[in-house]
Amino acid sequence: MAILNKELITKNLFVLLEFSGISDISYANLLNVSSKQIKRIKKGEAEFSIDNINKSCDFFKESFDRINNKEIIPDTNYRKKLLDIHKDNTEYNAILEKRPSITYAINFELLNNEKFLKGKLTVKEIGEIFRDKGWVFTSSYISLALKRNLDKIKVEPHLNKKAVFVYSKKL
Repeated sequence: MAILNKELITKNLFVLLEFSGISDISYANLLNVSSKQIKRIKKGEAEFSIDNINKSCDFFKESFDRINNKEIIPDTNYRKKLLDIHKDNTEYNAILEKRPSITYAINFELLNNEKFLKGKLTVKEIGEIFRDKGWVFTSSYISLALKRNLDKIKVEPHLNKKAVFVYSKKL
């Protein structure tokens, strides 16, 4: 019988969560736990139950042995792959059809968007990039999320507009 590596399992499940783009709330609903419980697990104050691990493996289409034995690095198109896999599963498909998390939108769309890579954009212009994908986020939510990603995103004052910032990818 394999040794249960709860630390690695937890790390892998949160990596899969990030790459899938589903929100913590949607994930909590999928597992039938509170969003507070997901936060506690992230902080190391609680652990996933075996049932939650199994449900996660089913949703993420990963074997228990794989998440228990090595670090998982999904493809950048992992969300699309899950959508294709779960197209006939109404419960899972409904979760994946929702707007992704802002973290996903920034990491997997914005930081790879040609328009963003070419120049400096305002929050309004970044919001348009997301809206083109069918994802609506408020300007304040986008602004806050961008400022939480200063390791990847450069923030500068707009040259012509007072109290407006422009954002670009850090090199």
